[in-house]
Amino acid sequence: MLLDRWEDVVSNIAVGMGYELIDLELDESGLVRIFIDIVDNSRDVSVRDCELLTRQLLYQLPVENLAFERLEVSSPGIDRKLTKESHFERFMGSRVQISLKESIDNIKNFEGILRKNEVGGDSDVLEEGYALELLDTKHNFTLSFSIGELSSARLVGETFSKGRKHE
Repeated sequence: MLLDRWEDVVSNIAVGMGYELIDLELDESGLVRIFIDIVDNSRDVSVRDCELLTRQLLYQLPVENLAFERLEVSSPGIDRKLTKESHFERFMGSRVQISLKESIDNIKNFEGILRKNEVGGDSDVLEEGYALELLDTKHNFTLSFSIGELSSARLVGETFSKGRKHE
């Protein structure tokens, strides 16, 4: 599949430069959006990082026979997608929004705090996966899930300004 080829090529180039490919979007108009993070999470992605990877991709993608009209490289942002197990592990305890492939009581979308899927005081793992601690008034429970059951997951963006937190 074309998307898999793009992901393989871009990921190999990005990893070689110290970046992790978070997501890649191919648009019918020829626009390619690439979202990267720093592999060791030691700092945030800078504009310079995006420029460096863009420059390398502009040289390498034609060599790999991957055509595009426009290329955009950026950080994943404050509402970043969670696509890999390492992303879920990194953002444990964060507020996330998930969308399930199959609905539960006709509901597919949930928002809460990401936790490990554990039950009881002995920390016995019920099954491999994660849990979402739901905090709103309509849902007062913990939802267990595996990454395979999700159609999407992303952080709930929070911004900070002058020492005050805004959601």
